[in-house]
Amino acid sequence: MKVIYPVLFYEEKENGYSVFVPDLNNTSTCGSTLEEAMYMAEDLIAGIVLDEMEEGNKIPVESRIEDVTFEELEKTLDIENWDYISKFKTYIAVDISSFAEKWGKELIKKTVNIPKWVNTKAEDLKINFSKTLEEALLQKIYKE
Repeated sequence: MKVIYPVLFYEEKENGYSVFVPDLNNTSTCGSTLEEAMYMAEDLIAGIVLDEMEEGNKIPVESRIEDVTFEELEKTLDIENWDYISKFKTYIAVDISSFAEKWGKELIKKTVNIPKWVNTKAEDLKINFSKTLEEALLQKIYKE
């Protein structure tokens, strides 16, 4: 499944790009290069659409690019003296299926072995094993 949303880009004087997706409540992201900003826009759209799908909500309807304006966004953001070099709008197409395969929240069953005394103590403390393992794995993955 693919979705296509109009996206507004601002090239900043301080380098990089600010990116806004009006159809997704003006959510925003950024990138230090145009390539990175476009990737970040794709990632942002995929994340929001996947979340909506997994929550059983309707996917936000995309606007026509002609109906999306910089003036409306700027009025909503209420930023004075925005220092940018240029601005442009384009469509970003996202293959939600490929993002779902990679980042979806579908649960995977794993079998683990732990010492019996750890199991007993954790159960006594009413520790959620799945949540604890997920948090530990995320900590290892992102080295927090």
